[in-house]
Amino acid sequence: MYLPKIHEETRLDVLHDLLCAHSLGTWVSAESGELNVNHISFLLDRSRGEFGTLLGHVARANPIWRTPVDKVPSVIIFRGPQTYITPSWYPSKHEHGKAVPTWN
Repeated sequence: MYLPKIHEETRLDVLHDLLCAHSLGTWVSAESGELNVNHISFLLDRSRGEFGTLLGHVARANPIWRTPVDKVPSVIIFRGPQTYITPSWYPSKHEHGKAVPTWN
């Protein structure tokens, strides 16, 4: 994933706080040539491992629990605070009416 340096966060305590405040993760794994995507609530155990350890629970009917996490590449995406931005928020909307909504 491309991440401009200006947006890069490397402080572990800040990252941990983000995960704890926004614990719903999108877990993406690839198995047998297909992507498997799940939204899972995670808990962070800060004391386990160099960067902490994520703990989660999935239903037995969900096949992702069979995925060997130490052998199959996967990623978990956590999103921070977010909201809809109305076009009327932009000064350009009032100047010439040309503005579109966005999501930040």
